Amino acid sequence: MLIEHGYSRVITADGLEFTFCPSFARIAALGRPGEILHTFKGLFGSDARLNARYVLVTLCEQEDATGLLGWLDADGNDHPGSMPAQEQICLAAHLLRHGMVGTVTKAEEGGRPVSEFNVAEYVAAARVHLQMNAEDAEALSMSEFQALFEMKFPDAKKKKRDVPTREEYRAALAAMS
Repeated sequence: MLIEHGYSRVITADGLEFTFCPSFARIAALGRPGEILHTFKGLFGSDARLNARYVLVTLCEQEDATGLLGWLDADGNDHPGSMPAQEQICLAAHLLRHGMVGTVTKAEEGGRPVSEFNVAEYVAAARVHLQMNAEDAEALSMSEFQALFEMKFPDAKKKKRDVPTREEYRAALAAMS
């Protein structure tokens, strides 16, 4: 589990473990492209608690997270879980940032506003440019997608990477022989 790519784990005082995965497939399960963005924005509004719970339930790999997150009954009564609402909001924002925005800054992206998040475009890009099958592409978070894309297509204007390119590796091997 790579926390650098947004994957998170919560372990309760009872020892129950919950894993949250901000993969493209799970992000797509939040709704249509416009709904996904609306849910993300909802984490910063008056219904942040409910939006966070929805995000966490959708991105949780375990089937039943009600003990951790709480639930609403048929009458609309809120039954809180063991995780405080504010922590749920923070975790949901963290997951969606890594699942939708990744690690780029606004300056790198151009800072243009968007009205939707189309998961299918990123899955297709991973399949075409990174030669991944659909299942592997859907398992990526945006942060992971960006890291893989940068490794395959390094930006010459950015600082030197710690990992050598294939050409640098071959040149070093030739120099040693």
